[in-house]
Amino acid sequence: MVQAVTTKDFRRLFKKYADDVANYNEAIIVARPEQKNVVISEKEYNSWQETNYLLKSKANQEALAHSINQLDDSTKHHFLTPEEFERMAAANDQA
Repeated sequence: MVQAVTTKDFRRLFKKYADDVANYNEAIIVARPEQKNVVISEKEYNSWQETNYLLKSKANQEALAHSINQLDDSTKHHFLTPEEFERMAAANDQA
């Protein structure tokens, strides 16, 4: 959930808002007279940076799209659970 706060409230309750951002992965919009700023956690920032990096090249975009399509198609196939895999491996060891 995104919260919007004034600069005055943000300064006054900085620790609370910083904790909310870090602990609950919330974004805070700090409204100023001429502009708004968004405060996000370092984890969220790093995630955005990684996404931007991965989508930077056309080849990566295509590879990710291909992987997503494969995942979407996976509903048509049965994948082994870890337990099924272990049973199959044990049966092969006995054979």
